[in-house]
Amino acid sequence: MEKPAIRLGRLSQCTFEQALELRQRGFEGYHDEMRKHYPGFPLPAAPTPGALDRLLDGFGTEGIRPELSIVGYADDKPVGFVFIAIKTAEGKKLAWNGGTGVFPEYRGYGLAKLMMQEAGRVIREQEADRAVLEVVATNVAAVTAYERGGFRIADRIIGMTREGALPSPFLEGDAPEGIRLEYGKPADVSTLSFYRDKAAWGCMWHNMKSGESLIAYDKEDKAVGYALFRRVRGADGKLKSVVLRQCETSPDFGDRDRLFRLLLSELYGPYDEPCIRKTGDLSMASPEPIRALEEAGFTLNYEQYLMLMEKE
Repeated sequence: MEKPAIRLGRLSQCTFEQALELRQRGFEGYHDEMRKHYPGFPLPAAPTPGALDRLLDGFGTEGIRPELSIVGYADDKPVGFVFIAIKTAEGKKLAWNGGTGVFPEYRGYGLAKLMMQEAGRVIREQEADRAVLEVVATNVAAVTAYERGGFRIADRIIGMTREGALPSPFLEGDAPEGIRLEYGKPADVSTLSFYRDKAAWGCMWHNMKSGESLIAYDKEDKAVGYALFRRVRGADGKLKSVVLRQCETSPDFGDRDRLFRLLLSELYGPYDEPCIRKTGDLSMASPEPIRALEEAGFTLNYEQYLMLMEKE
């Protein structure tokens, strides 16, 4: 195929059907490539009715801005995209690369590089205080391209899964002395001094509309740990899945390992309930919860880098 004529536009110039095709075809082969590196990575979901509704609903939930998101055209046909989200939270303007994709037959023409350069320009033009993206750790070419665009590696994040009941609670024996746990809304963790604000987009409290928080308080009623997660129950009320997004403890707390295990036991419980338990882009900065999850039989789905670009 001769090299096509390349140009850039915006997602707002596309029809809904074109936006759906961009999302579906731009990621073709993604799952197969991921499974080469991570055998536990899930298979692609089978096509089901309502894909367009789910795409548009996701745009609203994730804050994707069609007028800012980049579309790459080849001979006037939309064949690539970079979804861009912008929102303000806690007084900071945040941006996110919500996905980059190119139709398989148009890869290799430099379209992704061109779109990423434009995306960087748009983010800077928007004067975002911080931009975040997640990239597969084994994708060296993509990591290099993002670094050239001004992003830096800030963290390593992980996806893990365990299906069925757990063999035992994460914490055996007594909980750390004087600790009480309290459920609440994701926003409840936003003012904690040790809240991890440099996190993957879907792990930030303001992007977890249907999530929950679990905060641990010591005997002086001081917050010393928290978790952000989402539970899904079936029509019969039974637990179907739990996805953990953040799990952190105060650096000043002495017995951090036992506190991590207490939080995991509570949010993933009851441990003998058969369901799907996952982590979604969980930070690997603290080794204690990762070790506890591995001991409980959680298997690796993927590892990614969290990359940031911050206003100078």
